[in-house]
Amino acid sequence: MTATALRRICVTGASGKAGRAAVRELREHGFEVRATDTALTSDDVAAGVIKADLTDYGQATEILRGTEAVVHLANIPAPGRATPAVTFNANMTMNFNVFHAAAGLGLARVVWASSETTLGLPFGHGAEEAPGAPGKIRYAPVDEDHFPFPATSYALSKVASETVAEQISRWSGIPFVGLRISNIMEPHDYERFPTYWPDPHSRKWNLWGYVDVRDVAAACRLGLEADVSGSQHMIIAAADTVMNRPSRDVLAEVFPSVPLTRELAEFDTLLSIDRARQLIGYTPAHSWRDHINPQ
Repeated sequence: MTATALRRICVTGASGKAGRAAVRELREHGFEVRATDTALTSDDVAAGVIKADLTDYGQATEILRGTEAVVHLANIPAPGRATPAVTFNANMTMNFNVFHAAAGLGLARVVWASSETTLGLPFGHGAEEAPGAPGKIRYAPVDEDHFPFPATSYALSKVASETVAEQISRWSGIPFVGLRISNIMEPHDYERFPTYWPDPHSRKWNLWGYVDVRDVAAACRLGLEADVSGSQHMIIAAADTVMNRPSRDVLAEVFPSVPLTRELAEFDTLLSIDRARQLIGYTPAHSWRDHINPQ
């Protein structure tokens, strides 16, 4: 089955920020979506979201059966939400179960949420949880060659899951598309961006990166549709930074020893999205600058 022929999609983590947007994006583009999560509101139940615990292999297999591909967004979504061991074990179990079940059922594509943290984040903001340590930036814009440098058990779960994805893709021949997603924002989140501007150190932990939730949803769809093979991993970020100052100037102030590997436009992202553009045709359509005045 070609990627463009895929229509029956399972979206895991469908009640989360990215999951809701992905379900909406896929349905608007004619996909039939089976949505699943563990924590359901009454509205989720009314909307047909199915409760499934993906740490249980049987439930992972059941929820995927009858679909053609999966957009797997269900995980503990960040460091500090649970203890390091719980974060690592839960994410690894969910990811292995979904990947292995997808291969066993003969699904045609796996698109899944990896993380920008695999690249070394946080950069200089201090350890987010023991026993990690902040990463060091070798160059900017940070790209896929900065991988792997996990500094938390959350990031480690994503690095290890990328290895699992590579091997299961090799065994099965199924394309896996791993999205190294930046800090996801909804439009109402942009109201707080001006608080970052006086002190660039407050957001240096991910090089002032972010991504609009609508662009994350589009990346999920593009990951399903793109002509790719093997296990591919790519950064998904906005085209700009959260700052109202030129990216070159902010980098020089906060990380003066970090070299730039190419010329930057005034507000260009310091998390390179070139590979996502090349592999899946990802082009961010949304910016905080469309919502608030940068002055």
